[in-house]
Amino acid sequence: MLKALLAMTRFISSNQPIQKVVHRLVDELKDLLGAARCSVLILDEDNQELAFHDSSGLTQWERDNIRFRVGEGVAGWVAKHRKPVLIGDVNEDARFVKYDDQEDTIHSMICVPLEMRHRLIGVMSLTTRSSKRVFAEDELELAVLLAAHISLSLENHRLYELSVMDGLTQIYNRRYLDQRLSEELADSRRLNRPLSVALLDLDHFKQLNDSFGHQAGDHVLCEVTDTISRVLREHDVVARYGGEEFALILAGTPRNAGADLGERVRRTIADQKFSFEDQELPVTISLGLATFPEDGDTRHALLKAADRALYRAKETGRNRVVTAETPS
Repeated sequence: MLKALLAMTRFISSNQPIQKVVHRLVDELKDLLGAARCSVLILDEDNQELAFHDSSGLTQWERDNIRFRVGEGVAGWVAKHRKPVLIGDVNEDARFVKYDDQEDTIHSMICVPLEMRHRLIGVMSLTTRSSKRVFAEDELELAVLLAAHISLSLENHRLYELSVMDGLTQIYNRRYLDQRLSEELADSRRLNRPLSVALLDLDHFKQLNDSFGHQAGDHVLCEVTDTISRVLREHDVVARYGGEEFALILAGTPRNAGADLGERVRRTIADQKFSFEDQELPVTISLGLATFPEDGDTRHALLKAADRALYRAKETGRNRVVTAETPS
C-alpha cells in the first residue's frame, strides 16, 4: 500500500493535465480501497451544485443527470459541513438520495470534502455494492489524506487556468498561445511533421460595436468562439489573440488541409445567424494561414507570416481565407 501511495503522490505532483491526474487517481484509489466506485464531484459556485468531474464506473446517464445542491444528499451534506463521513449502510442513513434511474446499487460509502485555504472545491466519494464490503475507519483516514493532495492539485490547476484563460470567451489567451505554439513547434521539428497557424479576425467589428453596442460585440465574440470550437478537431487549439482576433494552432496539419479547415470555419460563421436582443448582426471573418516549415521555423516568423496573410485577406475583400503562399 505504501508503494501505491508514493506512486500516487508523485503523479499528483507531476506536470500532467488535470483531467488525466484526476482520472488516474479515481481509478487507483478505487483499486487501493477495494471500492466499487470512486468519484470526484466539483462545486459549481454560481449554482451551488456538485457535478461529477470524473468517476470510475459511472454510467453516462449518471454523469449527465446527477447533481447535488449544497446540503442535499450525502455529498451535499459533506460540502455544507466540510466534514468527512463514513456510512456502513446508506439505506439506514437519511441523508442518502437514491435516483430512480440510477442503475448501480450502493451499500457502504466514504465521502470527504475537497478544500483548499478554506475554499470548498468539491467532494470525493467511494462506494461499495455489497453488504459483504463495508468501509473501515482506517480507510476513511486514508481517503482524507489523499483528498488533501487531490485538492492541492485541483487548486493549482484552477490558478493556472485563471492565468491562461480569456475572461470573456473562456478560451486560451495570448500567454498560453505563445507557450503552446513553442511546444508544438519543438515537437514538429523533432518529428519532422507540418504545423499550421491561423490568425482570424472579425470583419468590420468596430462598426458592429458602434451600431449595436459593446454588449452585442461581446456576445458575438463568445458566439464566434463557440462556433470555432465546434468546427475544430479535438487536438486543435483556439486562443484569443487580442480584441476581435483569434489564433488557431493546427498541429500535424499541412498547408492545404489547414486552408480547408480554415474555410470550414469561415463558411460556418458566414452561414450562421447571429442576433442580439432581437437584432440580426452581420458577422463574417477573414483568416490568414501560415505553415511550418515553408513559411517560417520560429513562433515569431509563423505568426508574422499568418498576420501578413490575414492582412491580404482583408485587403482583398474580407470574408475569405488566404494562405501565406497565395499571391497578392
